[in-house]
Amino acid sequence: MKIGIGTANFGQRYGINRINIKSSQEIHNILNLATHSGIKILDSSPNYGNSEKLLGKKKLDSFKIVTKIKLLPHETKLKKIIFTKIKKSLKKLKIKKFYAVMVHRSSDLNAARKEEFFKILRELKGENLVTKTGISIYDPKELDKIWSSWKPDIVQCPLNIFDQRIYNSGWLTKLKKYNIEVHARSIFLQGLLLMDYKNIPKKFHNWNNILKKWSDVCKKNNISKIDACLNFIKSFKNISHAIVGFKNASELKRIILSFKSVRKKLNIALPFNDVDLIDPRLW
Repeated sequence: MKIGIGTANFGQRYGINRINIKSSQEIHNILNLATHSGIKILDSSPNYGNSEKLLGKKKLDSFKIVTKIKLLPHETKLKKIIFTKIKKSLKKLKIKKFYAVMVHRSSDLNAARKEEFFKILRELKGENLVTKTGISIYDPKELDKIWSSWKPDIVQCPLNIFDQRIYNSGWLTKLKKYNIEVHARSIFLQGLLLMDYKNIPKKFHNWNNILKKWSDVCKKNNISKIDACLNFIKSFKNISHAIVGFKNASELKRIILSFKSVRKKLNIALPFNDVDLIDPRLW
């Protein structure tokens, strides 16, 4: 497993702490650290605020950049729209080709335009604009709806101490069987899993018990929350990349050092199935 960099907070506020990395120098420091640490994947999207413009000011030759496509429900002429979006993003990033393009939400693959969407994804490959195509999901049940029609090259999914649905559903094993790359995201649950229990916002108080238990388990095992989260992710052999978010280059360095350390044999996973907590869209 390798680390990939999430850029959702490059040029916009994102995560529970609303972090916004907009300094050109800080982004330079992050990319420089990533390069020297062997990090290749940059997870981007035209919907991530000003991130593409900020990244496009830097040299990105050493990175494999992943982007995402999101459509509006009423949009037609899909090929023109999708190709225009991809080419616009390539221009902003000043690159010639994406490593991968992901369907940002499975609801875009509705029955009326699913086959057309799949055809366009193949055409993006054929025109050498992307190497791989895939899908970003929030729930493994989304894979049930597309599997008979399409086998993506990459699946990006949430996986963390609380949210283990991709593993418990059996999909993680199935994806490995088909040699499909799995990129795990939301490792820190947008920063919630790293917060001091005393500082957790009131809107999460309905889950005080599980959040307090999480804090207590880390204290009992004498491990920091960030180390525990990464320790948990490293226990999965079928994950290709772990997409991480952070507030600055210093925190990324901390993540890299933790990730490279020897995994401790701890069993501190706390599977929790309340989607109101584990799905940040519902916050």
